[in-house]
Amino acid sequence: MNLESRGGSLRRDMAIIAGLTLPFLLNDFSNIFVRDYRLWLAIDYIFVKAVPLALLACLLRARKISYADLGLKSVRVGSFIIWTVTMTVLGTLLDQYGSRILVALLPDTRLGSMPRITDPLLDQLDLHFGLMAVALVEEVIFRGLYFTILARYMTSVTGVFVLSSLLFGLIHWSLGVSAVAHTSIIGAVFMACMWKTRSVLPTTIAHFCVNYVAFSGILHRL
Repeated sequence: MNLESRGGSLRRDMAIIAGLTLPFLLNDFSNIFVRDYRLWLAIDYIFVKAVPLALLACLLRARKISYADLGLKSVRVGSFIIWTVTMTVLGTLLDQYGSRILVALLPDTRLGSMPRITDPLLDQLDLHFGLMAVALVEEVIFRGLYFTILARYMTSVTGVFVLSSLLFGLIHWSLGVSAVAHTSIIGAVFMACMWKTRSVLPTTIAHFCVNYVAFSGILHRL
């Protein structure tokens, strides 16, 4: 590939990353300014589910990316089970306990938070369907596609880990520096699975489980 062609590919790939990341960054404004849970849910489903999925569908249809680029590849059953369980356990420990350490160590810079959903039906729908949808969308973008694109231009896999995990952390900016830090760490751990398996299937399940534990309060009921 000559320099001109490589430059064009780089601009295209960076535009893809920017276009898919921007909705997540903008969505966090709702944590600051929206207190009605119904409006918050509408914004959330548009910005971090519908818009990214629509953009991905357009890119796939135009053959700018492939399903393999998104990490949507099969994994051997044994490997799938091992990686899914490992990522779920590590992710949950980091989310439930690692975050508490960072909260204690870092200044409180929270700007907002998700409003409480008081409708039981909507709460259960979001807890199951919503969390699975966001797990899938975030994994195919921030693990699958990020790894595919960044690995094309970065000579060090460490750079891929650092940049992808930092950007993943930054989409939680409204929750404060501790949230950015701990989600960045989880992102790096999940990226290790993508690096080794070239698949986001284990981390998608793990992502859902980590979020389910966080939002369902199941640990507090045990």
